[in-house]
Amino acid sequence: MAFGIVDIGVYLPEQIQQPEEVLSALELGTGELQFLRKYHHLEGVPVTDSEQMLDDTIIYAVEQLQKGYPFSEIDLVLYVHSFQVQTPGDYRLMQRILSRLQLEHVPFYGLSQMNCATSIAALQWLDRLSQTQPHIRNVLLICADQFNFLPPEWRYLRKSAILGDSAVAVLLSRESCQHVVQAAHVLRDNRFHAGYHAAPEEISAFNQIYIDHIIQGMQELLASQGLGFEDINHILPHNVNWTTWKEFSRRTGVGLERIYLDNISRIGHTFSTDPFINLSSGLKEGWVCPKGRSVMVSIGLGSFFGFALVEHGGCEE
Repeated sequence: MAFGIVDIGVYLPEQIQQPEEVLSALELGTGELQFLRKYHHLEGVPVTDSEQMLDDTIIYAVEQLQKGYPFSEIDLVLYVHSFQVQTPGDYRLMQRILSRLQLEHVPFYGLSQMNCATSIAALQWLDRLSQTQPHIRNVLLICADQFNFLPPEWRYLRKSAILGDSAVAVLLSRESCQHVVQAAHVLRDNRFHAGYHAAPEEISAFNQIYIDHIIQGMQELLASQGLGFEDINHILPHNVNWTTWKEFSRRTGVGLERIYLDNISRIGHTFSTDPFINLSSGLKEGWVCPKGRSVMVSIGLGSFFGFALVEHGGCEE
């Protein structure tokens, strides 16, 4: 049986850093700033206070989960992060978090190496793990990254995105028939393994195939379930920029009204958490159809294209 999403706790810092602050040390000129605002619709990203540690950020997200869920029934904790260096080597991040949640007895795994697509890879990995370990019924998935210990200009991916801080805590259960993750798929292209550190010509080549890979990976996911674009009610994207999804819409015929784009200008790209934040926002706003299907999308430099198919309202009368 597949896992259903019971609830999503979201933490976003109140402080918003404007593009001008991020770009100020790079001396790129006003043209690049105008490009970000006018074409990419990037208005700013949430940033944590310089003194705030990552375990506090994660706990804030967990506290947003629905009250009364019995954490004593959690069988597994998964921690996903995009940025490789998160805390000092001896900090024991997950042990601190599990102790604060009184879950010291629960096994946990850390997942990374696929950058922002790691959250989708975690769903794929969970499905495989659960097939050999049927006792795993309830899972706490944590996705979190923050850049508050690095220079602001490191948040900028040239002509593409600005990186913000966030955390999500996702409760998944085999017993839930709402928002069921029916399938997950990751498309890889090892030619662009250098990612953030790629040479300009490699970045240019990646940009040429970027939309093609989004379309291909989503088609492969849907085809595995006997579906096509016409069977999908919503796309919950990564929030790298608005231009990506405008071009995706043009090439596929999927209307922009079926793609949740509101958070691009609100918070920008927050690493691997984007699709979960968008799902949470879409549910709260009534944008997600009670009986529809969604595709969650998260893409990591390196390059990894992650997709998950979610079936809403799967409960039988």
